[in-house]
Amino acid sequence: MNADLTFNSVVLKKQYDNKEESQRQSIARGINTPDQLILRSSSYVDSVTKVPGQRFLIRFDRQDIDANLQKIITSVYAVIAVPSTVTQAQLDVVVATFKAGIADANLVADVLAGQK
Repeated sequence: MNADLTFNSVVLKKQYDNKEESQRQSIARGINTPDQLILRSSSYVDSVTKVPGQRFLIRFDRQDIDANLQKIITSVYAVIAVPSTVTQAQLDVVVATFKAGIADANLVADVLAGQK
């Protein structure tokens, strides 16, 4: 993966990385109100199926100052659980379906409006 990434015109520069985690950050809006991207991975064993796998976290945080001058952090993240026995084709289908759902503005708006 590239060291620096750009999404929605936010340029996220790599701060650090190690085997389990990396963090990228933009301070374009100010040092006290960064935008961050955190990527993590860890091993797991499913409690029901007992199949081991790898879990991945993709997290975007945006720090702002509210009307009361309090720092607030808004986060959006996804956790992807990949069983060790899944095929690439099976994984591709669920990833494509997830990406299509997130790209659908009505899905996200409806969820944020409390519709399940």
